[in-house]
Amino acid sequence: MDLPSPRAEEKAVLESIYTLDELSISDDYKIQFRLGTPGTLGSFVVNITWPKGYPFTPPVVDLDEFCNHHVPQSMRDSIIKELNELALENSGEPLTFTLIEHLRDNIEEYAKQLKEFKKRNTDSSIKQAETEEAMVKRATVEKEVLTKAQKRKQLSRLDETGNLPRGWNWVDVIKHLRQTGTQANPTA
Repeated sequence: MDLPSPRAEEKAVLESIYTLDELSISDDYKIQFRLGTPGTLGSFVVNITWPKGYPFTPPVVDLDEFCNHHVPQSMRDSIIKELNELALENSGEPLTFTLIEHLRDNIEEYAKQLKEFKKRNTDSSIKQAETEEAMVKRATVEKEVLTKAQKRKQLSRLDETGNLPRGWNWVDVIKHLRQTGTQANPTA
């Protein structure tokens, strides 16, 4: 009877501990773990890939997911550094559970760091918006001046409710087909 490989054994253990909403493991041992409630500030997704020599070779950890765009790159790098250090300390042991629990234990700290980062960025963006607003006030913006004839033409296009009539911006099909020309049908 063959003994299961350490990777297959750890995969089975992780699948029994975590729900399918939190954890997904592909056949090539790529693990995706979701922390926090999706859509909140403190939520993000961690990808852990087990290389061939795992658990003696440390896993590859990354946070490069679209849903992590709200996490600043410096914070992503520090989280990856923490997890890599933890992986080196526990080299030779199945450690994915340890990495995930480390993240779950520190999720509140990460959320606090994200809030501080967002607050700093909001303050700087408010200052930037104020300076842009001051620059706009300085620059005189001229509105387009319409002649009486142009105004009459615009009004004549509107129906009795003040809306543009149905199909006012439709393409003339015959004109369009004339411009594109005939095309040979490859199946005929």
